Amino acid sequence: MSDMEMAESSSSGFARQNMSDFSHHSIIKMEDDDDGESSQGPSSTLRHLQLESENRDSPNSSITSMSVASSVADQKPKITLKFNTQPESPSMAKTYMFQRAPTTCRPKSSIPPRLSPSEYASQCVSAAENSRLNPYALHEDEHRLLQDHLCISHVTVYLNIRNGILRLWTRNPSVSVNLEEAIGCARDERWTRLACFAYEWLLRRGYINFGCVAPPLTTKSGRGRKKDPAQETIVVIGGGMAGLSTARQLTNLFHHYPDRTAPKIIVLEGRHRIGGRIYSHPLNSMRSTKLSPNQRPTAEMGAHIIVGFERGNPLNEIVRGQLALDYHLLRDLSTLYDIDGTPVNGVNDAMVERLYNDVLDRTGNYRLKNTVKKTAEGDKDVMDNGREPAIEDSITIKQFEEAKALGTIDQLLPAKKSRRRGAGHRAAKSDQPSEEMDVSTETKIQLPAAQAAKEFGFLLKKTTEMHETLELDDLAREPNQSLGTLMNTGIDQYQKFLDLKPYALRLLNWHFANLEYANAANVDKLSLRGWDQDIGNEFEGEHAQVVGGYQQVPRALWRYPDPLDVRTNKPVKSIKYSAAGSQGKATVTCEDGQSIEADKVVFSAPLGVLKDQSIQFDPPLPQWKRDAIRRMGFGLLNKVVLVFERPFWDIERDMFGLLRAPRRDNAFSLNHSDYKETRGQFYLFWNCIDTTGLPVLIALMAGEAAHEAELVSDEILVNDCVHLLRNVFGPQNVPPPVESIVTRWGSDRFARGTYSFVAAEARPGDYDLIAAPISNLFFAGEATIASHPATVHGAYLSGLRAAHEVFQSMVGEIPIPPTLVPASTGSKKGSSTTIDLTNMETHLAQGGKRKGDELVPAGTFTRPVKEKDTTLKEAWDAAMWVRIYDDLGPPPVKPPKANINSFLLFSGEHWDEVKTRLLDERAKAGKKARQSERDQVRVELGKMWSGLTDEEKKPYVDRTNKNREDNEAAMREWSVKAAAWDKRTWEVKDVWIKEGNSFEEFCKRKADDEALMDAAEMAKRVKV
Repeated sequence: MSDMEMAESSSSGFARQNMSDFSHHSIIKMEDDDDGESSQGPSSTLRHLQLESENRDSPNSSITSMSVASSVADQKPKITLKFNTQPESPSMAKTYMFQRAPTTCRPKSSIPPRLSPSEYASQCVSAAENSRLNPYALHEDEHRLLQDHLCISHVTVYLNIRNGILRLWTRNPSVSVNLEEAIGCARDERWTRLACFAYEWLLRRGYINFGCVAPPLTTKSGRGRKKDPAQETIVVIGGGMAGLSTARQLTNLFHHYPDRTAPKIIVLEGRHRIGGRIYSHPLNSMRSTKLSPNQRPTAEMGAHIIVGFERGNPLNEIVRGQLALDYHLLRDLSTLYDIDGTPVNGVNDAMVERLYNDVLDRTGNYRLKNTVKKTAEGDKDVMDNGREPAIEDSITIKQFEEAKALGTIDQLLPAKKSRRRGAGHRAAKSDQPSEEMDVSTETKIQLPAAQAAKEFGFLLKKTTEMHETLELDDLAREPNQSLGTLMNTGIDQYQKFLDLKPYALRLLNWHFANLEYANAANVDKLSLRGWDQDIGNEFEGEHAQVVGGYQQVPRALWRYPDPLDVRTNKPVKSIKYSAAGSQGKATVTCEDGQSIEADKVVFSAPLGVLKDQSIQFDPPLPQWKRDAIRRMGFGLLNKVVLVFERPFWDIERDMFGLLRAPRRDNAFSLNHSDYKETRGQFYLFWNCIDTTGLPVLIALMAGEAAHEAELVSDEILVNDCVHLLRNVFGPQNVPPPVESIVTRWGSDRFARGTYSFVAAEARPGDYDLIAAPISNLFFAGEATIASHPATVHGAYLSGLRAAHEVFQSMVGEIPIPPTLVPASTGSKKGSSTTIDLTNMETHLAQGGKRKGDELVPAGTFTRPVKEKDTTLKEAWDAAMWVRIYDDLGPPPVKPPKANINSFLLFSGEHWDEVKTRLLDERAKAGKKARQSERDQVRVELGKMWSGLTDEEKKPYVDRTNKNREDNEAAMREWSVKAAAWDKRTWEVKDVWIKEGNSFEEFCKRKADDEALMDAAEMAKRVKV
């Protein structure tokens, strides 16, 4: 689904999912359309978000410096392993990230001690999933960089650290993660360099510290620096989402590397405004009383919808986490109206939609299947429990894969660990609609088409046999076949089984129009095998619209934390870049005659501009890139915006649809193809009263109708649209609009369309070919990202990717030290280390610990660290604990804490009362809630609490003060008992060892027992 020009969602239904509560305050000061004026920075317009990162749970207080030992890990017998053991010279080491770590860094400082290991692990896994990364496997680029440096047994350790850093970022994206916090995600000093690599990789690839956030404070190293080199220049062409993303990310990246001279970054935008295909046009006919004072009523001419904040959408961090913009969650309630103005029967709608989905699903048999490259995986069970692997080895990822391919893996690993593990990531969420009536046809496509139609509720013709089905194979074999050809043929063949009336054909073609809206093209132009090649990458959560204008997002990227050098009214005429293999500079020439010399150029203008060839490249783009540009489709979608004095539609619904008939003489045609030209004209209306603050409808024109709108006058289009509305709601109820706007994106020379689609002649990999850089010329935009094309978030992500490519071309790959993980030095004999028992695994019969387990003393008990990978040590340790528990019983139970939050006490007393009152009010009004019931009650309780006087709040405050004193007294008492219990455990252990249970004696008894068993077994074999 697309959100670039409103193809963000179909009316079939949106995913139902509650979202976290955020403060809804717009932070962009409203301004004139002219974005070319310079800005003085955020000043008071940017809300002061939490600058102290308390929510990150990274208390870096009283931290000591760390040192990292460098040595080669012990090698396994039988296999000869080669490692680079050369010492690291100062000149080499100074380029590594870990050399820049502050002296205050210490391991585990970013791991909250109050969380159980499993709960912390769960948060880390969730953070990775919400960052578009597999929490249990390396990214393809990580795999490439680490395969010769990282041992296979350390992959789990690395993933734990990487996911921990992502946890810091996702919990508070209003503050950048610094290197010190990243190192604090490692559990041991040995993993410092792993943490530094993970931090630098996440930073460069744009997984952390992106958007409108200030970079962390850094200082120059000051070593060996005599003179700063000449400042380089980067020119970004296009001030849309992709261009601003590139410029902002490059600016942020160079702030993280103070030893490098930051380049001069210039953004050239041809229009008088920024935002590109995001354009929130101000509405001037009326004033809004619903919007806040710093918001203005606008209508979205282009991109309209955020297609779910959850599971990795970078707009989540920017819109909600950094800007705190007000947004409206869309409700999946919609009504379809027939040509006579009557609502479509729900049962009929569901039947026809089942038939439509059946045809669409049957074409799926001919689609190209995406393949995912398998990368090194961590141990899922170990990671989910918040632990690190007990066994280490010296086998790199690459050696492991080679041995696995040769079948010699058992020579590298102990037999008990030589197992084949499947992919650790969870399956992608299905894209089934979430309506009350099931419209899924997943199991029906296995049936003959005639039988499937009967199960949908259709009456078959008398001549139809139950075994008859759709014959599409021959058509599908034709090269460059389109999706529309097969779908049209499928409908035609279904008409041989069914007596489809014009009413059913109008309904069917409404769904065709909805598909054309999502792809900005007629279905006849879509590739059969690749039209939905990005399936599986959809984000989750309810779709949303930004209140006060989507354009606030690109404006914020331009301004915060410091204004970018954006030059509007600068159309580019030509780009001269260095030929492949040369080191020359590029020259960008504008239409006004100005030329700018640049070291790097990033082209982020739409694909339509490349197709139009309005910008000349010198030398011409390579043939392989020109072919990909030609094959890829660039679609069109247009809108009619209507502003009325008052609403006459159901304002509780965010959309409604209109069925369309063929024109004039063919109004009741039984020929499916006759509906093609008109089905997309005003087929869907968006109710924008919640986002504009005014009675606004936005009518969509998709498919053939979008192209027709480019040639028809505003007056005709507006009159036709109003006529249809009067046909539904009555002439007396629909007044003339007080303001109207018509978009024509195809005529805009800076766009030439709306967003890309996979055309019938397109080939797999064309998105990647368009994205591929050529020497010092780079490319960004929604048409350069195969995983998220035709979307605003895709355009933003493409900018992050382009910034990474430019940065790497200037700075180089991430330097990896020869020794990435120093060998374990072990512990000295007889030494002991203080360990938090809640972070250790017990070996008692009760099984694994859980958070809040009453058998575990929290925080004070210490005991010698068990040596890893030693079975006898573990058995001895377990036997000791059995004796301790036999003699002393379980440790004192940590007392529960009474509530110390006055508001929560108040909420508990009034929750049921408020809940009942809201239910009664909603029942009387006959309306469904926009929020979840729990959220509604919580909001109402918050209002009630705010309205109380200090005197009315006093009883609750007094109770919390009393609870706090009781909690402190109970904790003091428990601490004394726990300390006494801890002390007695050492006494019991000393007695137990003196009784002949020292570790050496325990091992000797075990060896004797095994020898006796071996002798008995041998005697038995001899006897046999």
